[in-house]
Amino acid sequence: MLLQFAVNGSILPFVTMLLRDRGLSYEQASWLFVAGSCAMLVAPFFWGYLADRFLPLNRVFFVLNLVGAAALWVFDRQPGVTGMLLAWTVFSACLNPIFTLTNSLAFHHLARPQEEFPRLRAWGSLGWILPFLPISLHTAWQPDAGLGFCVHLAMGLALAMAAYSFCLPHTEPGARGRRTGAEQGGRASGGPLTPRLYGPALRRLLGNWDYVVLLGSMFFMSGAFMMVVYYAPPFLEERGVPRPWIGPVQAVGVIFEIVLFQWQAALLRRHALTSIILLGGLALVVRHLVYAATDALWLLVGSYLLVAMVVVFHHTGVSLLANSLAGREVRSTAQTLLAFCGLGLGPLFASAVATLLTSIWTDELRPVFLAGGLRAATAMGLVGWRRKALETAARGRMSVAAGG
Repeated sequence: MLLQFAVNGSILPFVTMLLRDRGLSYEQASWLFVAGSCAMLVAPFFWGYLADRFLPLNRVFFVLNLVGAAALWVFDRQPGVTGMLLAWTVFSACLNPIFTLTNSLAFHHLARPQEEFPRLRAWGSLGWILPFLPISLHTAWQPDAGLGFCVHLAMGLALAMAAYSFCLPHTEPGARGRRTGAEQGGRASGGPLTPRLYGPALRRLLGNWDYVVLLGSMFFMSGAFMMVVYYAPPFLEERGVPRPWIGPVQAVGVIFEIVLFQWQAALLRRHALTSIILLGGLALVVRHLVYAATDALWLLVGSYLLVAMVVVFHHTGVSLLANSLAGREVRSTAQTLLAFCGLGLGPLFASAVATLLTSIWTDELRPVFLAGGLRAATAMGLVGWRRKALETAARGRMSVAAGG
């Protein structure tokens, strides 16, 4: 978790400022993000299918990080927009699905995911902010050097993670394993083994309205969250925050994120999982409204505490709920389909909206934040609509898992 999240934390929070340094407008930068999101319309299916059917999940991490590092190397050496767009697309296809695949790896090996996963995921949050210190020091000592250092740091960390993937727990594809007749609800546990079937399990998952609602929630919510990641840092810089402080400002929210992860298991014991998810959605609505309405730096900086609530309550809550709805044969696919909506389709539409808005209001970001608030509110509406059904389904699956 720590090392893998450090790869993305080195580049994603700073990429918009990097592109601006290279002379791109917000509209041109948004086209890169559109291309990266388009890659996520295909990549999650491919990586999830590969991990569930053919290649051990820990080996998938090796491939993703190696190719992702190569894409960053190409990205760093492109003088034109087209070359950067192509390299960023490959990077996005490899490194963005990592977020949900790390969840899948953890769920495969944790006996009690709701109890154990939050504290494990906190290590990912710590990894996300670890690069902020060297990046801040670099921009303070060499203010005219630009942010190419972020790309080099991300490349090095991706190569380190590729090597470390051989130390990850071996995770055989779930659909390639075998299960007893008792697991199918048929014969006794001592009966003959039958192969797991990927296709029927996937059809059951996609035919489950509860899971479809989770996909819809991730579609709207992640598009709104993408607007935070890509557009809040340059917005802060334009309002007077010195560049060396952009990283520490974002770290405030991630540190709070780590604290919240320590409380998440206790909150889940006391409150319904859908209530936690809705609280995360509300936090993002408020956060976007703050950025759309004020220039007060203390409010802009303080709103990063709300971003932490989005990650801990909504994103992690949806991932846990999806895992409880998916059969073992398709657990990796269930998580990568969240990435399809959460890192591909949702951000694709959000980036298209941002491109349109920044072309109408030239390089003005407030309309982008208003659109983000509307998307987050829509995500809340979806979960609220199916709230009772989601809770019933989750409790039923968890009781079955506990009993058998």
